[in-house]
Amino acid sequence: MKVELINSLDFLNFPGIGWQIEQVKTGKSDELWIATPHEDAANLVKGLGLDPKRVYDMYSRAYLSDADETQGIWFTDLPVPNEAQAIINDDWTKSIISQGHELAKVRWFANSQRLVQAVSWQDADGQIDYKDIYQRDGSIFAKQYFSEGQLLESDFYVGAKEPQACDFYFEGQRNFVYADGQKYANAEDYVAAVGNSFPENEYRITQVGREIDFAPANTVLTLPESVVDDQGNILGNLMNVLNNPDHKIKKVQVKPRDFAVLRKARLKLNKVSLLK
Repeated sequence: MKVELINSLDFLNFPGIGWQIEQVKTGKSDELWIATPHEDAANLVKGLGLDPKRVYDMYSRAYLSDADETQGIWFTDLPVPNEAQAIINDDWTKSIISQGHELAKVRWFANSQRLVQAVSWQDADGQIDYKDIYQRDGSIFAKQYFSEGQLLESDFYVGAKEPQACDFYFEGQRNFVYADGQKYANAEDYVAAVGNSFPENEYRITQVGREIDFAPANTVLTLPESVVDDQGNILGNLMNVLNNPDHKIKKVQVKPRDFAVLRKARLKLNKVSLLK
């Protein structure tokens, strides 16, 4: 199966990602796989013209499904403690207030008629204590836990009853990932392991940032836009791919004009083929 692999739905404007989505829409590739989970993923991919059932969330190891917004949590139906009230402030921020004290800040989904997306609960000092993040159907997407305002742990449910993956943090940086009964040194190793569990797949990436690190085996790097950055320099990670014979990226596809650029730079071209 041919899989278009992207980092996140937050970066749809990045060069190449729109091209990848078009490959899936036109049937030239079979599915879109996403390395970073997103609470509004189903709604976003439908807006792109994709069937959620052809989009795989690698973090939760599950395909997306249509979100039934009729089951979402309406702002006024959000369970609150101590007879607190959910209110809309004058600046249109949303809060949960009890006896004049703000217990939590609330965020709605865009264009959702007040469906709750996230609730950030505060401690006695007004710092975030924990955060509940929901999907449009009201199911829990993730729970995050903080200490003195610093993120300690993110548990990703993505609609399931139990966490599907847990990120742990130290001094603000992701320290390790625990998922599927195993501990991974980082999120990139975990995503790569998920991809490698489907050795029959051929993966394609079009970015040379974090994607290089989480790319599974049998990944093709395709650059439909350009092999140079805004300053006209050849992409640094691309040079690493081409010059390292042991790099896990074994194939690179570029346009004819970019092939000429690479040849002029006297880079090794044994991995490079022309993008048709």
